[in-house]
Amino acid sequence: MDMALYKIPPNVGKVRVAMSLGNKFAVWNGKQDRGEFRILCRTRRQAEEVAQKINRGEHAGEIEVLS
Repeated sequence: MDMALYKIPPNVGKVRVAMSLGNKFAVWNGKQDRGEFRILCRTRRQAEEVAQKINRGEHAGEIEVLS
């Protein structure tokens, strides 16, 4: 299993869990085009954990996600 490192922009805002293409779960900021931020996750539980970490600010500008 690989770990993917995602950079989190400073203006990402509040993120939430959403269903993405192919029935995958994603952490998404609700924006489209230029301001969009999305991290694909394997399970809903993993997506919820990642979203909570981002919303609470428990990151140093990047987050590792099991892919």
